[in-house]
Amino acid sequence: MVQWELITSASRIFSKFVEVPGMTPGRHAVASLTEVGDGDVPFLGDATMKVYNVVPHYGSVEVRGEVDWDNDIRIRITVMVSDL
Repeated sequence: MVQWELITSASRIFSKFVEVPGMTPGRHAVASLTEVGDGDVPFLGDATMKVYNVVPHYGSVEVRGEVDWDNDIRIRITVMVSDL
């Protein structure tokens, strides 16, 4: 299994693309979300997060999720793919 990460900011429902070289629609992917602070270090903050959809595309994976917070906060999206 291999993984790719995207550090971004989000709040409420969002969709983001994570670049995954070699990805195709026929491959399987899973995703996770975590809040990050200084130095992109993950921590358990007050915001809850959910992953709704994970869609493989050619060269990327689209992740739709939700950050239950009114303002954008920094998050890390991790996408894990097997057999690339």
